[in-house]
Amino acid sequence: MHILTVDVEEWYHLLGVEYLNDEDIQDRRMESNLDRLLKVLEEHGARATFFVLGSVAEEYPDMVRKLAERYEVGSHGYRHRLLGDMGLKDFEKDVMHSMEVLERICGKRPIRYRAPGFSFPDEDYLRVLFDCGVETDCSLAAINHPYGRKMLKGDGPCLIEQGGRYIREMPPTTISLLGRRAGFLGGGYFRLFPYMLTRRWTEQNRDYSMTYIHPRDVDAGQPRIKGLPPLRRLRSYVGLKGAERKLRRYVGDFDFVDVATAEGMIDWDRVPVVRL
Repeated sequence: MHILTVDVEEWYHLLGVEYLNDEDIQDRRMESNLDRLLKVLEEHGARATFFVLGSVAEEYPDMVRKLAERYEVGSHGYRHRLLGDMGLKDFEKDVMHSMEVLERICGKRPIRYRAPGFSFPDEDYLRVLFDCGVETDCSLAAINHPYGRKMLKGDGPCLIEQGGRYIREMPPTTISLLGRRAGFLGGGYFRLFPYMLTRRWTEQNRDYSMTYIHPRDVDAGQPRIKGLPPLRRLRSYVGLKGAERKLRRYVGDFDFVDVATAEGMIDWDRVPVVRL
């Protein structure tokens, strides 16, 4: 099965507020970027789960309401803050606020969550998801990465157990570079690598692959922020020009489903149980 997910955030959320000024933040591109992405998905009938920031939902309630009529909506938190920058109480407030906003706008409380940047710093933060009523998480990684640490041995579906409580975990698929697991199937990696490699990695994970993308990934005209460190500049802008065309090929070559559909295809009695 091949699962497609979209992290619904503004073009500047990846960059970090320390590099932005008021003029940058006032340049809103969400609606046009999301429209562009949705047209690509609709051309091929691709399904996807959209992890929406609560702050975005508040700013564009009609857009998110229409999105929820056709696609599954999950929580991406309220503000795009890395978990390591928040204490546990602030994290709980962020998750709960996002769920309340999405429930009010969409008419249904989300039960699926993805952390900004897949940024779980340790096991304590998972307890917050249990307490907030999250049933499925799509955040944990099988690699160390810039925003979070390795918490799983593999990147297939599993059950996370804490104190007799369970959450379904459906992690992003990692990719292999020079014999090492280094990066994810989606986002900046999707823009960086030639399509033939993305296609090969997806074919190699035919039993389970989780891909993610952002609306900004198909926006070749987004502003270029000066002063970014070289690695962050590369991560932010590489491959933007050809990403929409690449995505169109991708959703044409594979049958993508959303997280809810994939969950129904998995025998949860046979997946590994991870105790953290």
